[in-house]
Amino acid sequence: MAKGNDGNYLQHSVEVEAASRLARIGGDGRLHIAMTHGMAPFEPFGGRAGQVRGHLDAALTASREPSLPGDLAIVAAYRETGASADNYPNSAELLRSVIGAGNLSGGITEIDRTKCDQLSNAWAGSRVVPRCSSWRREMDAGRILACPENLQAPWFFTMDPMTYTDGNAADDDKLHRADMDLLSVTLGRYVKSGQPGIAALFVYAMWRERGPFWKFIDELQDRIGAVSVSFWLTHRGGSQNLATLLCSGIELPPAFAPAGVNAGRT
Repeated sequence: MAKGNDGNYLQHSVEVEAASRLARIGGDGRLHIAMTHGMAPFEPFGGRAGQVRGHLDAALTASREPSLPGDLAIVAAYRETGASADNYPNSAELLRSVIGAGNLSGGITEIDRTKCDQLSNAWAGSRVVPRCSSWRREMDAGRILACPENLQAPWFFTMDPMTYTDGNAADDDKLHRADMDLLSVTLGRYVKSGQPGIAALFVYAMWRERGPFWKFIDELQDRIGAVSVSFWLTHRGGSQNLATLLCSGIELPPAFAPAGVNAGRT
């Protein structure tokens, strides 16, 4: 089930805006995607008691109204996908709605077999390949999340682990300090392709010790030669949801942050 809170809004509003810009600068509308945590194409919200969800609910409500000039990109994407609490789209479906399935290529990993089968059905006949696998197993050259040889389109790599930790190196749903080498090699190959691109990293429910995550981001951007832009939203209990875009060959405008999303770091 989708969480149904402002963490969804943070991730999906930033992804839709960033990916749309990349597709436009490519000239022909194409975009190569690499998504590490697939989710089913559509899922209902889970229990929402106590969740911070004002921004998400406002965007979903706006999407049920007729389109207006100046609508947020995420509102337009929610409208196109028919997003609701019972049928909430994943990142790939949102990008399909704004970029078009025919313009997308790349890979999606998902460890849940049922969800992966749904992804395979949703993307049958396209150049997007879902795989039932941990993202860590699909980063090496030739795997579905790796940079293709002779990449001919802008690229968008996105991951939304549950949270960040400096702790162990388990192959789980968290981002670990030990993932640095794997990420830096894979993202470095995308940067060296010469195509413009963005790597988006989202982590959730971060408490006071947010410094280690930002330190991880700083080292990662230095290793791959990218520029980082960061965002955050308040989560419940005083924790925060954090986002960073590592940009190569594209400069985001100062007013890039979607409505309600805070720019910068905390």
